[in-house]
Amino acid sequence: MAGSSMDGLDIACVSFSKGSKWTFELLKCKSYHYDGEMRDRLTRVASENLDQQKEVDHLFGEWIAKRLLEFGIENIDLIAVHGHTIVHKPKDGVSWQLGDGGRIADLVKTTVISDFRSLDVSIGGEGAPLVPMGDFELLSRYDACLNLGGIANVSVYGKRIAWDICPCNQVLNFFANKLGKDFDENGQMAREGKIDSHWEQIIASDPFYTLGPPKSLPNQFISSDALDSITPLDGLSTYTKFLSERIVEDISQYLPAGSIITTGGGAFNSFLVETLNNKMNELNFIVPDSDLVEYKEAIVFGFLGVLRLRNEPNVLASVTGASRDTSSGIIHYPK
Repeated sequence: MAGSSMDGLDIACVSFSKGSKWTFELLKCKSYHYDGEMRDRLTRVASENLDQQKEVDHLFGEWIAKRLLEFGIENIDLIAVHGHTIVHKPKDGVSWQLGDGGRIADLVKTTVISDFRSLDVSIGGEGAPLVPMGDFELLSRYDACLNLGGIANVSVYGKRIAWDICPCNQVLNFFANKLGKDFDENGQMAREGKIDSHWEQIIASDPFYTLGPPKSLPNQFISSDALDSITPLDGLSTYTKFLSERIVEDISQYLPAGSIITTGGGAFNSFLVETLNNKMNELNFIVPDSDLVEYKEAIVFGFLGVLRLRNEPNVLASVTGASRDTSSGIIHYPK
């Protein structure tokens, strides 16, 4: 899993079994931070020309393959790769994740499944969120699953719906980077800032927030001009307030009360989780063990790969708005 937070690649080795329901066991996991050159290429690639983007697609595939070989991939059935999203415009029929799946398969000599979005987009879907099938099948003991990644998204079990709520760590990390940090550890800097209500109103005015699901967000949804118009410390504090209120308001429309497993890098932000749980509502945001927090998305993509190899649905029309469920992903066999 290579998320939009731009912090690196998560690799999870998982065993899946199916009895009366699907179960999983996380056997091994590790995160690999981007080196300076790869991070720089991924940061710039969206503004480059098509030939340069294809070059980065190839290079990123090779980089992923090297990390997989370092990780150790003996005796496995398949590798499922999310890739790095360079463009996500489902209304235009386009969604592209970098990370050449064919090149990865050739280098690691293992079946690779990639490009989980394009088929859904081609039949009218948002191509996102992709994790709900995994949430519904693997974590159904909870009422909902909230991912606090680069973008905050949620899957509501009873309704079998899911959607992107708003940017999350993309924005928080932007402000933390301006203060010389990779991220705001435990939300400590956010605790120290002041609320800028005017800036919050500007951020909250986007019509996206008035839409119901299905809906999904591209990377860098909030413009850099808007982010630059507030001091980083106040930005952290104000955006944490906006983020928590947006999450609670969105979820409450479809789940007035219940338990919500909360994963992704933002689940390590204790100030954000405290703020979520301090809202006057009947929602209980539960942070599980650290491995599940960090690797849930990677685990789920492994599961999506398993379903694809079995030719079973892994992307739901009720989530994306597509004309039908699909078994999505391109299968690459090593040469």
